[in-house]
Amino acid sequence: MPVSHPAALTHPAAYPVLRDVAPRYSDLGPDGHISATGLVRWFEDARVGQELPAFRRLIEDGEFGAFRILLAAQSVERLDRMAFDGKYRIGVGVRRVGGASFTYGYAVFRDEDCVALGSTVTVFATEAGPAHLPDALRSDLAGLVLDEPDAPAAYQPGPDRRDRSSYPFAVTLRARVGDIDTNRHVNNVTLVSWYADGVAALHDELLTPGWGGPPPELAPSAYRVQYVAEVGYPAQYEIGVAVLGVDDDTVSYGLGVFLGDRCVGLADAAGPRGELDATALDAWRMITG
Repeated sequence: MPVSHPAALTHPAAYPVLRDVAPRYSDLGPDGHISATGLVRWFEDARVGQELPAFRRLIEDGEFGAFRILLAAQSVERLDRMAFDGKYRIGVGVRRVGGASFTYGYAVFRDEDCVALGSTVTVFATEAGPAHLPDALRSDLAGLVLDEPDAPAAYQPGPDRRDRSSYPFAVTLRARVGDIDTNRHVNNVTLVSWYADGVAALHDELLTPGWGGPPPELAPSAYRVQYVAEVGYPAQYEIGVAVLGVDDDTVSYGLGVFLGDRCVGLADAAGPRGELDATALDAWRMITG
């Protein structure tokens, strides 16, 4: 962490689809720039809005039964600060097509400069579970494939990360009805915001207790997320947080979403270390997972 991407994917010409995007005020983070959570929302809008004409005709003709499109993993990485008044385009392409899943790749461009990257692993499922991608969907995806010979495998944390005891710090959050998406589980953008809440609560506990919130300059700029199980409503969850490492520039975090002792989601995050003094660094080390 941060996520590794081929240099070719940082150029607009690499992407078969480029869409203009207008920042919204709600996309801003506490630092006054587009946040990682805001970028996840941009990627969701681009993914949902992607034209898949052959697959759409298959559905409209009634030739296919009930199905669901589920996220298995995603990543987002802000490479530069992104002002609210900037002019941005999102590049969209397909990084990998598997048996029952496919991976979209995204890049955000300010003029010709790449300022953010991301990906999502999408699983096609029927009532019986993951299912072979329909030929019509494969045909649509084939026209979007990026020139990337070795697309990376999905993010897979080790099994120890599903153990609640791996996280020395936690914050409790309750799912709200507004968090639910059309699949009737908590939306992927909301889940990333929960991870951001977990890190922010840790910062607030260690660095700025009381009113005012955590230092905005320490908010993570990159996440890698794995969806372990569906996160439903109504329920109360714990977001576990561990510091995985601190170097000269970056703090790396391990995060988990737990329903009781059951892990339903995992993430890694990375953000700037900032000007942490010796006392703060000792506090980080106390909660190293």
